[in-house]
Amino acid sequence: MHYYLPEPTCDAQVDLCYIIDSSGSIRDNNPADRSYDNWQLQLEFLSRLVDAFVIGQDATRVGVVVFSEQVDLVFPMNKYADAQSVKEAILNIQYYGQTTNTPEGLRVAREQCYSQANGDRPNVQNLVIIITDGVPFPPDRREPAIQEARALKGIATMIAIGVTDVIDKDLLKELSSPPQIENQNYFTATDFTFLDDIRRQVGEGTCEVIGNHYIGVGCFNCTFHKFSSLFETASSSKHFSLNYLHSCSTCIFH
Repeated sequence: MHYYLPEPTCDAQVDLCYIIDSSGSIRDNNPADRSYDNWQLQLEFLSRLVDAFVIGQDATRVGVVVFSEQVDLVFPMNKYADAQSVKEAILNIQYYGQTTNTPEGLRVAREQCYSQANGDRPNVQNLVIIITDGVPFPPDRREPAIQEARALKGIATMIAIGVTDVIDKDLLKELSSPPQIENQNYFTATDFTFLDDIRRQVGEGTCEVIGNHYIGVGCFNCTFHKFSSLFETASSSKHFSLNYLHSCSTCIFH
């Protein structure tokens, strides 16, 4: 018996800004046998995460800031109007490989990503997803990063993703919005190879934080036991869809 399980999608209209760590430690920690590239794994994760949203100029818009020592708004929210273009642009982002200027990355997001001239909409909720593999460097950038994060949280909901076991969890909390709960407002992965394992969790948690519907198979994971009998009595087409509300309580079969 085969079923069609649609890709889960957050039913939300948001202005989303990715803030991407491109510091030297990312590739410094590549495996010696070069079997994979941490930078590429990070970009693939973020590209696939785009599928958690309905992308469009009248739906969710996406902009990207990349930070190392150099910090750039790589593309603004009004650059691309469809998911495929956004995903391809993310996959083509060049690696910087310098120090970790986290506070400047946060400032550029606040001042440039969330600029009406660059596609920010004043009547649409702002959402930031920041991903980093460590801590600001030099260390005296830690407190400025916290201050910049607080300023950014004044205009946007922040989700933080920390990668590797050297991540500073206290800092990761500061980079996320309240209630600062792990697996809801901030997430961790022990290394870049585990990023894709948390992708669905990040998508579902993000959608819940911004208070919108998550349409797709998210409900399948947490309420399967309630509906197992329906799998045997599904329609003759053997197709169904699952509507997931942020409370994860309602599945509707067609």
